[in-house]
Amino acid sequence: MKVRYDTESIGEQKIDTALVLSGGGAKGAYQVGVIEELLRRGIRIDLVTGSSIGAFNGALLAEFLQYGQYRSEDPVERIKEVWLNLEKVLTLNWPGFLKNIFTPWRIPSVFTNLVLRKVISDYIPETRMISDYKICQLSITGTDLNKGITRVFDYNSRIEVIKGILASMAYPAAFPSVKIGNNYYMDGGALDNTPLKEAILWGARNIYVVLLVPLKEIKEGEDQLPGKNYSAALSVLDRFIDIASSKLMYGDLQRAEEINRVLNLLDEYRGKIKPSFIWKLKKILDIKQRGKKDAKRRINIYKIAPESTLKPPGAAGFDNIKAILRLFKKGKEDTRSLLGKNM
Repeated sequence: MKVRYDTESIGEQKIDTALVLSGGGAKGAYQVGVIEELLRRGIRIDLVTGSSIGAFNGALLAEFLQYGQYRSEDPVERIKEVWLNLEKVLTLNWPGFLKNIFTPWRIPSVFTNLVLRKVISDYIPETRMISDYKICQLSITGTDLNKGITRVFDYNSRIEVIKGILASMAYPAAFPSVKIGNNYYMDGGALDNTPLKEAILWGARNIYVVLLVPLKEIKEGEDQLPGKNYSAALSVLDRFIDIASSKLMYGDLQRAEEINRVLNLLDEYRGKIKPSFIWKLKKILDIKQRGKKDAKRRINIYKIAPESTLKPPGAAGFDNIKAILRLFKKGKEDTRSLLGKNM
């Protein structure tokens, strides 16, 4: 998979702890509970990377951590507030249907992204750039339809945050693709649903990966819905999200953990291997090195995932407020259980 970065160097801030948020539609409410528990424990998040709904949550976190502090706002409460305003996000794209009633192949999407844009713009200024975030840097992915590659928008990107979110959340056929520059973009989860690699490449030593599918399902490919009829459009969309959230995640985890093992192996044999060889190998792996101290780092990867399939469905659950509130709570409880009470 080709990935294009908007930058060749990381920012001034040292990246020690990163949060990686996968895609998964309305199930992303689970990530809010995880964020709440991490912040409650005093864990400072220097970088948040996300695809699709993960890009949405990541951008809100970066925004409220940096600009909410001036208003003494609780970032998690603000994120929850945004989520509780998403109940009408799946609004049919009637203008698109009517405009292209005689040319249905030109209909841009089943749903409009105007409601989603309105909700986001109530909390993030239209002029806010991804590069504006310094306290918690933001890195989100989108799929470049013109070039067929994943593109990573990070702190050096002169891209509006809202435009980046809409591009990363543009589920195929469900929401319209978004034009950035001369190219069109769709859901970042199509090719890179869990942008874990970016966190490793930018030097994070502690990485919290939030998955929206049970680890057992990701690794073994278990079908939780045998024999289900996928004739309805929303059912097909929901299944697409689930597949992206499992198959792509597993590949991302494997690749990231392989890089991690290589780094740890190099550290183990340091002094017995020529420095030039280590440098060349890290260059092949595309690992950014900012100094000798960074070259000696070990990486801790914490995988936070539910034990059973999350409800509501990823595609159509945004209006289920009770289920959203349950996911907030479950994400918090699972994080507490994984990390322990005293960590």
